[in-house]
Amino acid sequence: MEIKILSLNIEGDKHLPQVIKLVKQENPDIVCLQEVFEEDFHLLHRQFNMHGIFMPTIWIDFPGVPGFNKSGPFGVVLLNKLAGEFGGDYYFKRRKPELPLYKGKPNAGNRCLVWQKTDNGLTIATTHFTWSKNGQTTEKQKRELSRLIKLLAKLKPDVLCGDFNAPRDQEIWSEISKKLTDNIPSEAKTTLDQNLHYSHGAKLVVDGFFTNPRGNLAIKSIRLIGGVSDHLAISVIMHSIQNPFDS
Repeated sequence: MEIKILSLNIEGDKHLPQVIKLVKQENPDIVCLQEVFEEDFHLLHRQFNMHGIFMPTIWIDFPGVPGFNKSGPFGVVLLNKLAGEFGGDYYFKRRKPELPLYKGKPNAGNRCLVWQKTDNGLTIATTHFTWSKNGQTTEKQKRELSRLIKLLAKLKPDVLCGDFNAPRDQEIWSEISKKLTDNIPSEAKTTLDQNLHYSHGAKLVVDGFFTNPRGNLAIKSIRLIGGVSDHLAISVIMHSIQNPFDS
């Protein structure tokens, strides 16, 4: 069995036509998206005719902040053609029951992991990890990573993908790589789109596609695709690993 997975930080509503075009061209079985407005989640799952989950992390308080045309709940999305049970949990959540307001602060929101356990036994998970200036490791990231690792230990996903806001050569990425296999090609110098990202030339691999070394899936091919959002899309074809005792 082969499955195709696409992961992308879509940067709110700034690039929706390009995102829709890419997903229709790539025709993945599973789509993992970060920085999605709740109203656009409903649009996307209708457009792609896929099951899905939206988990809010923050409330964008008014249009124009940070450069979006909308306001409202904003978060992480997983869409799938495959049947199964969707779920999610916060590994960092502020005490107030209502969503925190953005107010120009990238780390004002909650942080979550969303997943699907498919009927054929796969577990796919995605996240949008804690931001830091210039990709430097912070004590906040370290605290929230420990909570994420505990959640992953319970979930045991076959795939973990998303925007990790932490460069591959820094501590956060390295700690995740101790548990899961990093599949971004070694020759890749950045996952930030050099034409669309606000940093204008920063080259950092911050978007990841990790797999469980004891899982049921192996990478067949992986591609990084630009010109869609301020981050590169990650498009991956995977195949199931046959247990030798099943043959």
